[in-house]
Amino acid sequence: MILRNRLSGNTLRSIGLVCLILASLSRWFLHPAPRLGPSLVDATIGLLYGVSIGCLLLSLRRTERQCSG
Repeated sequence: MILRNRLSGNTLRSIGLVCLILASLSRWFLHPAPRLGPSLVDATIGLLYGVSIGCLLLSLRRTERQCSG
């Protein structure tokens, strides 16, 4: 709710796209190591994909409301 009131659609879209790129690149660069287990790597990638999907959907909803009003 806090992000919905403060961030514009373009800012949310930018955050979503950056998180999507980071999640895609982390598949190549984050490798499970003894200190960094595979479950932590999967959780990090899943979190980045989740944030990107959420931000992109919120940006679509925000730009849709601005155009129809």
